[in-house]
Amino acid sequence: MGAVCPLFLLPMIDKIKTIIEPVIQEEKAELVEIIFRKEGGRQVLKLLVDKDKGIQMADCVRLNEKIGQALDLADIIQESYVIEVDSPGIDRLFKTTRDYERALGRLVRVTLTERILDKKEYIARLEEVSDAGVKIAVKKRGIIDIPFEKIARVREEVEF
Repeated sequence: MGAVCPLFLLPMIDKIKTIIEPVIQEEKAELVEIIFRKEGGRQVLKLLVDKDKGIQMADCVRLNEKIGQALDLADIIQESYVIEVDSPGIDRLFKTTRDYERALGRLVRVTLTERILDKKEYIARLEEVSDAGVKIAVKKRGIIDIPFEKIARVREEVEF
């Protein structure tokens, strides 16, 4: 889970996370990222959340309400702010082992830091994830082992 905010706000983010994670888990969702910054003259607390089968608008609305109540009760944010609960979107980059595990068997786009078998990018089916890296199934090439240190970024690819 990442946090995007000025460094001086990191202790505040930790407090917010402690308060909201139980609420998010209660809804069988996962906190992906916290963004707390000034946008258009107002403080915005943006929470990116996801579920195994994807998050729906109704989930975001329900979470927004419950998180707002929990934060109001805790009264740790002294200034006026707006909460936005949103999906990380289809272009979500994988950041954790859980991201990879969730995508097992699905099509992913893997961008590499250096060439493997003459290519720096593959669109392939994610077959396996381990502590060392991933295995992807590439058409006409078979299974390719890719160590994590050679991965620049991975995201799920839309299948048509």
